[in-house]
Amino acid sequence: MRAWLFLIPTFALLACTSRPPPAPSVESILQTFSTDHFYQGQAAPQCKAMLDTYCNFLNSPGVMGNLEVKRATSSTKVLQGDTPNQFSQVYYRYALAKLRNRGYLPKDFVRVLDRHAYFGKLKIFLDREPRQRMNLSERLIFEQMDYELGFIWQAAFNETAVVRMDRKFVDFHKLPDKLVPVELQLERRRVKRELISEISRALWRNSEEWGKVEAEFVRLQKAYTRMISRLDIDEAVKADWTRRVGEIKLVLPGAYAAISNEECSTTTVNAYYYTYLNVVTICAGDFNSEDISQTLSHEMAHALGIDRTQYLFEIGSDFGRRLSDFRRRICEPKTFSCGDWATYKAGFDKSLTSLNGYKPQLPEFQSCLKRRPAVKRLSNDDIERFARTLISDRVSDLASSDRFLRITKPSMPLRNGKIQRNPNYMNPCSYYLWSQGEEPIDDELTTLMYFTAEYKCSDEKLGSAQRMKNAIELAKEMSEQVLQKSLAIEGEFSARSLLETEGFSSPPFERFADVVGSYAMAELLSQSPDLWDRQNRFLASSSWQCIEPSLASQFPEESSIEKEYIFDAHTEGDQRRKELFSQPIRQVIGCQKDFEFKECTLPFNAPAEGKAP
Repeated sequence: MRAWLFLIPTFALLACTSRPPPAPSVESILQTFSTDHFYQGQAAPQCKAMLDTYCNFLNSPGVMGNLEVKRATSSTKVLQGDTPNQFSQVYYRYALAKLRNRGYLPKDFVRVLDRHAYFGKLKIFLDREPRQRMNLSERLIFEQMDYELGFIWQAAFNETAVVRMDRKFVDFHKLPDKLVPVELQLERRRVKRELISEISRALWRNSEEWGKVEAEFVRLQKAYTRMISRLDIDEAVKADWTRRVGEIKLVLPGAYAAISNEECSTTTVNAYYYTYLNVVTICAGDFNSEDISQTLSHEMAHALGIDRTQYLFEIGSDFGRRLSDFRRRICEPKTFSCGDWATYKAGFDKSLTSLNGYKPQLPEFQSCLKRRPAVKRLSNDDIERFARTLISDRVSDLASSDRFLRITKPSMPLRNGKIQRNPNYMNPCSYYLWSQGEEPIDDELTTLMYFTAEYKCSDEKLGSAQRMKNAIELAKEMSEQVLQKSLAIEGEFSARSLLETEGFSSPPFERFADVVGSYAMAELLSQSPDLWDRQNRFLASSSWQCIEPSLASQFPEESSIEKEYIFDAHTEGDQRRKELFSQPIRQVIGCQKDFEFKECTLPFNAPAEGKAP
C-alpha cells in the first residue's frame, strides 16, 4: 500500500495550485493546404517538387505537423504534430479513447484502474495548460503525473494478468519469477497477448477513423481488381493476383491475439502485413494521424509479392499438404500413432520432389526491384552449406533452452524441489504462443515435430540418452533437406541475412509493394474526376514520407548514399519518394518527372479511365 501514497499529494497539490484550464481540442485551428496555392495556372507541376513543397509546408514552424488538406467535397486532416497543450495528437486520441470506452474495457482490468482513480486523474492530466503558461512547480507536477498514469496503467495490466494466471494455475502468484517454468511463462505470455487484444478491441471499437480504414480497404480491393485486369501480363498471374486480393483480411490492431502488439494498438505510426496469415493491420497511431490510403495500398500489395507466392507454392505442394496433416496429428498427442510417423517417413523423400520446379512470377520485374544486385549465383553446394549452418544454429538454440529435454518429460522438477506435471508433454505446438497451421514448411516447429515423433516412436530398449541423440540427429537431417528446398525456391530473392550479406540474394519485397501499391493507388485516385482533388489526396496520403527537419532532410542525396549500406528491405528517404512516383501515379495526378531513378514497371493494356493525360 505504501507504494501508492505518493499519488494522492500530487493531484491534491495540483488542485490547489493550478486553475482548471478549458479542455483543449484534439486539433487546433488547422492551417489549410491545397495545390492550387502553388500550381494554379501551371500546366503540370513537377512531381517531386510538389511533394517536397507539401512536406516543407507540413513541417513549417506555423504548421508543425497539423494540417487540413482541402479536397473537392471534403478535407483530410493530417495530425502529426501536437495539441494546443502539447500532447502528441496520437497520444491525445488514444487517451480520449480510454475515457470514451471505459465501459467496454475488460472488467477485471478496469477494477484495478478504478481502485487508483485512473480515469479521473487522466482527465486532469489532459486538461493541463500549455507548458509556456506553467510555472516551474506546475511543470514538475505534470511531469510526475505523466509517470504516475503510465505506472498505474502498467501495474493494472500486470495485476490483471497475474490474477488470470492464478485462476488457471492455483497459487501461481506464490512463484518467484525465477521458479516459473518455461511452460507457465508461455501461458503467461498468451494471457498477456489476449488481454492486449481485449483492450485494443475495446478502445477502437467505435473509432470513426478505423471505420474510414475499413471503407478504404473495400475501395482498394476493387481498385486492385480493376488495375490487375488492365495489366499486360500472363493471364494466369492476373487470375492468381485477383484471387489473392480478394482473400486479404483487414483486422483492427490487436484484434488477433496471435499477432497482438501493444505498441501498434496505442500510438505507433506503422502498418503490417503478415505473410503467413494474409492479414493487414494499420496501427492506431497511423489511422489517427493521417490519410492511410497509400499505406494501406502498400501493405495490400505484399499479398501479391514473391515471398507470399513462394509460401503458397510450398504449403500447396504435396509435401506441404502432408506436413500440414502430420502437424495436426503430432500436435494432438492422444490421437497420434507411430504408424502415422512411419507412413510420413516412408513418403518423405518422394514428397520433397514436389518442391522442385518452382518458377517465380514476373522474374524480370522482380529482379529489377532488388535493392542491390546479387553478385554470386547459388550452387547446390552453397545451398547445402547454408542449410547446414542455419539448421545447426537452430538445433543449438533449441538445445540451449532445453526444448528437446522438456518436451519428452511428463513431469519436471521446479527449483524449489517440487514436481510439476508438464502440460506440453509430447506436444511440440504447445511450445509456441499460437500455432494455427500457418507456419512455413521450414519453420523451427517442423524440426521439433520431427524430433518429437522420432523420440516417441523409437525403441525404448535403446535407453533414453540414445533415443534423444537419434531423434535430434534425424530431426536435424530432415530439417536440412526441407530447408535446402526452401533456399532453392527463394534463390536470388531470399531475404535471409546470411545469403544477402554474402552477395547471393537481395529481396524485392518492399520495392514490389511500393510499385504495385502505387499502381492500385493510381487506380483509386482515378475515380475522382478532378485533377486538383487527385493531387491533394495523393499528398495527404504521402504525409508519412515527410520527415521532420534533420540532417537526412537537409542532405537527401548524401543520406541516400549512406542508406545503401544498410541491409534493410526498404528503400528510404529521397529514394523511396521517387519510387512512389510511378508512371501511373504521375499520369493520374498530372505531374512531370523531375528526377532520375531506375524505374521498374509493368505494362498496361489500357490507361485508367477518366484520368488526366
